[in-house]
Amino acid sequence: MQLLEPGEDVKFSNPSDVSANYEAFIRQKLRAISIGMGITYEQLTGDLTNVNYSFIRAGLIEFRRRCATLQHHVMVFQFCRPVWNRWIKLALLSGALPSQDKDTSIKDAKWIPQDFDWVDLLKDQQAQQMAVRNGFKSRSEVISELGYDAEEIDQEIAADKNRADEAGFVLDSDPRHTTPPKKRGF
Repeated sequence: MQLLEPGEDVKFSNPSDVSANYEAFIRQKLRAISIGMGITYEQLTGDLTNVNYSFIRAGLIEFRRRCATLQHHVMVFQFCRPVWNRWIKLALLSGALPSQDKDTSIKDAKWIPQDFDWVDLLKDQQAQQMAVRNGFKSRSEVISELGYDAEEIDQEIAADKNRADEAGFVLDSDPRHTTPPKKRGF
């Protein structure tokens, strides 16, 4: 127990009422927390009342850029690669994989994290299509960004076309059936 000396007095604080500004105060604190976490306020709280499509997309792009950096420079570089190299080494030593003295391709692995879904998938697909058609990206790169293997996709497409041909289906996704033949002439 604290005792007071003669002539001392206890004075209690009288904080000002913040009830009118409480919501703004909490919002500001949550914004500071979200900045410290490297995410947007909207991602932290789920509050989308004061945002439009452009603002939320800009915030998501920045967040996804940070995620990609963490995926590639932390998860892949510091976790996946060492585990993969150790696994290959043990598989070679145990004889589960054939020993290849000069061939290092067995250690090569392409790490492709899953892509993020977007709000407007149609616009994103059209942008990818334009990038391929204009030569800024290859089909393989676009397919890899989606988290798939281009060779497997090509095999699936070829198998689908063969099945459709055998069944007599005419699909508008197959340009052999939708593009008119060129006129032959002199």
